[in-house]
Amino acid sequence: MRNPFARDLVLLHAPALFDFRTRETFLGPMADAVPSTAMFEMYPVGPTSIAAFLERNHYNVEIVNLAYRMLRDRSFDVAAHIARMRAALFGIDLHWLPHVQGALSVAELFKQLHPESRVVIGGLSATYYHKELIRDPSVDFVMRGDSTEEPMRELLQALREGTPLHRVANPTWKEGARSRSNRPTRRTGRPTASGRGRTRRSSAPSTARSRTAVARSTSSS
Repeated sequence: MRNPFARDLVLLHAPALFDFRTRETFLGPMADAVPSTAMFEMYPVGPTSIAAFLERNHYNVEIVNLAYRMLRDRSFDVAAHIARMRAALFGIDLHWLPHVQGALSVAELFKQLHPESRVVIGGLSATYYHKELIRDPSVDFVMRGDSTEEPMRELLQALREGTPLHRVANPTWKEGARSRSNRPTRRTGRPTASGRGRTRRSSAPSTARSRTAVARSTSSS
């Protein structure tokens, strides 16, 4: 019988540089509008929204701000803390590109301590670079797009029930030695009573729209 108190998903926020406590690093200036240090210990709103949505749909979710704990306590043992974690899926946000070293370092550490674990990375930067990220041996899924609450629920359900992953919207994932990119969804209409929004599959990948928007922004500046 499944433990009703077991974690289904642990969402982690890594510092921009995982080893900032042991290496000398030149830190550039930070804008006054950014309510954070150069390690970007404040995580984006996405994990909070995803956790709230999944909790309403009967999944147990925990958010762990590794960046804040590492900044607050210089002796905080990240490896020991991660070794005690248990979950069906571990998620790491890569919304801001400066987090790429920290995010991938945490993913690598997870695979060392929990070789059987599944790791998903998501966020704006993860969406744009999903093809590059999925090549990393520590990354099992890249959840593409914005507002991915429902795709994350579909992914957890597929992992719990053992149903085919190609039915899950949005992820780029590994199938043996190759990678696959499922079609994204686009939310339409208002959320239903269960908290799930009605979605329809889009024919164009979200990354293509992102790259087009960047190109237009560059040409107009």
